[in-house]
Order: sequence, then C-alpha cells, then structure tokens
Amino acid sequence: MVRHHGVIDHIPAIITREAVPGDFERYFDEAFDELSPASRHLRFFTAVRELPDTVRERLSQVDGVHNAAIVAFDAAVMLDDHPEGKPIGVARWMGSEDGPPELSITVIDAYQGMGVGTRLMDALLALARTRGVRRIIADILRENTGMRTLVNRYRAVVQRSGDPLVVRYRIDV
Repeated sequence: MVRHHGVIDHIPAIITREAVPGDFERYFDEAFDELSPASRHLRFFTAVRELPDTVRERLSQVDGVHNAAIVAFDAAVMLDDHPEGKPIGVARWMGSEDGPPELSITVIDAYQGMGVGTRLMDALLALARTRGVRRIIADILRENTGMRTLVNRYRAVVQRSGDPLVVRYRIDV
C-alpha cells in the first residue's frame, strides 16, 4: 500500500456496506482514476492504465456468496450523485475452483493510512462468517508492506506462493 497524504480537510466518516451488482458500474471508474500507478501496481501486480474487459467483468460480478465485496464511503463528503458519500475503497473475496476464495483490498490514494483498509477487512470477514466462508487466501506483492501489515493483524499464516515476488497468506475466518 502506498501512502499519499493528499489534502483532506476533514476527518473521514467511514461507512461500509455490502456491495450490490450496480455498484461496480456506478463507482469503479472514478475510484480507479484516483489510484496512482504505484497503487495500481500493488493491487493488480502491474501499473495498468485500464483494466482488460475480462478483468472488469469479473470484478463487477458480486453474488454475495462466491464473489462478495464491501464498499467504503466517506460520508463526510456529500456528492449529489452519491448519497452515501465519496466512494473510497473496496474489499472483496473472489471464488476459486481450486480452493479458498481470494482476498483483495483497494483504497484510493488520498485515504490510505487512515484505517479504511482495517474497516473494510473487518466488515468483509464479518460478512464471510455469515456466508459460511471459513478461509480466504491473499496473494500480496512482497513490496506491499501496508497490505502485508494489515493481513498480519488477522493472524494470517504465510504459505508457499510459488513466486518469489508474491507472499501468499491464509486467513482463517
């Protein structure tokens, strides 16, 4: 996680809720635009300018069971077209046919280092418990110390990833 301390002239009022299918179309592009190349690299393992359509399609599919997500908003920032506030982050698990679902968390640059990732992780794990998910895997670039620190707060167990640049964590829900 790269920390950029942008100008935020208020204390964020972070609220979270489970994502619904329309959220991706509504919030994704503006949040993606607020990620620096470094943040995109840490999240997608490459500093992409745009995501391929297949990746966008997969990310947009949330059913609350195999693929679920929690969206975070800054409710202190009121926007006409966003009654919940400014979208600032998302945490998700994406189902896998090979084993446990995979975790990802993305927080826009201006809000990194403010506890948004922790709030997202707490909400996602609470949702996972209610949906019967017992284990989540997180593949994190070795250089992504912010994300690695976050998952370690949840007693994550390091596993073999098969890639020297990636650390794989198992999080028992």
